[in-house]
Amino acid sequence: MEHQHAEFVDTHYETLLQIVTSVMPIADKLYESKKLTWQAYSKITKATTKKNQMRELLNTVKSGGPAVKSAFYKVLQEIKPDVIQELEGPSSPTDHEKQVTENNIIRWNLSSIKYKSQIKELWIDSSRKKVGNLYFSRNNKYIIGSGGSGTVYLGLKEDGTEVAIKRITKDQQKSKCFENELKHLRDLNLESKNIVRYVDLAEDEDFYYLALQLCEYDMEDYMENLRQQEQKDKDATLRKIVKEILLGLQVLHRADVIHRDIKPGNVLIDSGKNARLADFGLSRKLEEGRSTVHTARAGTQGWEATEILNQKDAVYKKSSDIQVAGMLVYYILSDGKHPFGDVKDREENIKKGQYSLEDLQDIVAKDLIEWMINIEPSERLTIDEVLRHPYFWDNDSKDTVLRKLGDRPEIQNYETLAKLRKLYIEKGLTEETEATAALTIVEAFSELKIENEKKQNDIVTIVGEDLKNLWKLFNAAEKVTEGKCFSNWQSELSEIWKDINKKLPEDILGLLRVLRNKLVHANVGNEFEKKKIFDLFPDFFISLHRVAKILSWKY
Repeated sequence: MEHQHAEFVDTHYETLLQIVTSVMPIADKLYESKKLTWQAYSKITKATTKKNQMRELLNTVKSGGPAVKSAFYKVLQEIKPDVIQELEGPSSPTDHEKQVTENNIIRWNLSSIKYKSQIKELWIDSSRKKVGNLYFSRNNKYIIGSGGSGTVYLGLKEDGTEVAIKRITKDQQKSKCFENELKHLRDLNLESKNIVRYVDLAEDEDFYYLALQLCEYDMEDYMENLRQQEQKDKDATLRKIVKEILLGLQVLHRADVIHRDIKPGNVLIDSGKNARLADFGLSRKLEEGRSTVHTARAGTQGWEATEILNQKDAVYKKSSDIQVAGMLVYYILSDGKHPFGDVKDREENIKKGQYSLEDLQDIVAKDLIEWMINIEPSERLTIDEVLRHPYFWDNDSKDTVLRKLGDRPEIQNYETLAKLRKLYIEKGLTEETEATAALTIVEAFSELKIENEKKQNDIVTIVGEDLKNLWKLFNAAEKVTEGKCFSNWQSELSEIWKDINKKLPEDILGLLRVLRNKLVHANVGNEFEKKKIFDLFPDFFISLHRVAKILSWKY
């Protein structure tokens, strides 16, 4: 029995954290029975919220072994028997349940863990009402959210689907916002596992009732739960959540819809632990052929784009969503911090583009966020570019990018291009001068002894008749390489491979050439991982991504 009780605690840790609120009565009994030490009990009492108290209690119980877990189970059974019953599975219905369900049968397709007990109460609640296909009760105990657009209740659809029912007053302002939200929710182009699903609509004389997919958590609550995970698991989960939010935004932007109210409260986590974008009341669809929407200012304070705060008349673009999504990405990855600082300074910092990413250590994630929150809208990545950023690359993606960019003619001929550039510089010719007037490309080929006609044609195609692309190529490589950890890659790699080509420039593109050749010709893919080649150069892929963007290279 003790083993079963211990298994109960381990299995239902996260759910207990969410639904048990009577923490101190349980802690008191465990302390009195000497199952908790004074230090542990004191730590529980000092926790600032009930959830944190429950977390401290559960962590102590879990570390105490089977005997303490069993004692916790027994106290919980005494104080909150309904919790035990709910988590261990359904038992025979009570007489009251039989009476209610026999006289007022509705279906219930169980899905939610968090709201199971409340939905069960609603299921047998004789005071519930039906509007259209929706069952719900206005009792406060069924309220799961509220905001400017309305109150959100737990509910059931006639077919048994669990739903969140947003009740919206029929007044002119709210009705306009509601109609806009409904329009976007019903749009088949927005159907996605990363957008909250529209379920049904009903109305009575005073209210609209918008039934949406019932989700388990908002972003803030979910992050609270994730604090219990091991760091490696937590990092993987957060990366998944970030990607799913951005995939939801991609669906909107591809349908030419601007969300305009991206923030933690508008990200929900469903029962399958997928992130979904929610609340389209402020969203706007771009007119065909247009890239901007002129409207009154919308959004939430502290979660608005620079250009919106700096303009008298709000002009929204997709890039406005991108900047705020970048703020949200940082919020998620930094455990609740905002890149533009505390609330009192946040709006001014956003206006000026003054940010700090000091609470995030991952340099690849930082690079992504910096692209997204750039003060200049035109410099921000599009949503498609965001999702192609190295932050989302796995090993296969890295391999593919190395091969694809490494196969470009500029990289295949990089050693020759470096010699050509050096020749022009030695003759005192730069991009500011008309270099080919003093030394034609044909004359340069002759001096460098490049006689192969195909190679000559390839070089001319790359650099252009006026050599402007030659300067652009090396300027980009130098700019991206400056100050990076791979700026002395030759000495680093010489300790691993004795045969690297030291005639190549010691910049990002020279390194790309070496790595591509090793990967393709020497077939050392496993060696890359074994010798942790990319651990030597942690900023290599973000730099490769940056130089590819500067040079408009696709991959």
